[in-house]
This record gives sequence, structure tokens and C-alpha cells, in this order.
Amino acid sequence: MKFLGMDEIIKKDTLIYYRNEYSGSASFALVADKRTSIRFQSIVEMKPTGERDVFLKLLDNIDYPVIPIIKSLKEEIINIDREGLPL
Repeated sequence: MKFLGMDEIIKKDTLIYYRNEYSGSASFALVADKRTSIRFQSIVEMKPTGERDVFLKLLDNIDYPVIPIIKSLKEEIINIDREGLPL
């Protein structure tokens, strides 16, 4: 499995300053160069210690182990939250 990138990333305006909500789709290359796109929703919440908690919800069903996909998505969402949305 290889993470290819994210598309259609939307940041939702929230009234809570330490919480950001994102939605979009992510592309992955799975076994034998089979490519798939997965829609997701996520919430990034900043703890008082400065750590970020990421809550992720996959909106599409996939025929692949979910744990590596969730791990790579969470890492990328944390990067987007730190650096801002890509232009």
C-alpha cells in the first residue's frame, strides 16, 4: 500500500478554536497497482499539552486492511493541520 495524495480537502469553520474539521478524499495504490480513492471526515483536536488528537471516519468501504490506511491518513492530516491547507 502506498499513499498517493489527497484531493478536495475542505476545512469546516468551527466555533471551537482548538478543534479543526476536515473532509476530502485520499488516493492509495493498493496491491498490484490497483488504485482506490477513499472519502473521509476528520477532526483534529489540540490538547493542552500541545499534542494533536485525530479522529478519523472513513466514508467508503474498502477491500484492504484498514489500519495502515488510517495510520497514513492520520499522519497526513496532522501535517496539513500544522502547515495549513495546501494551495
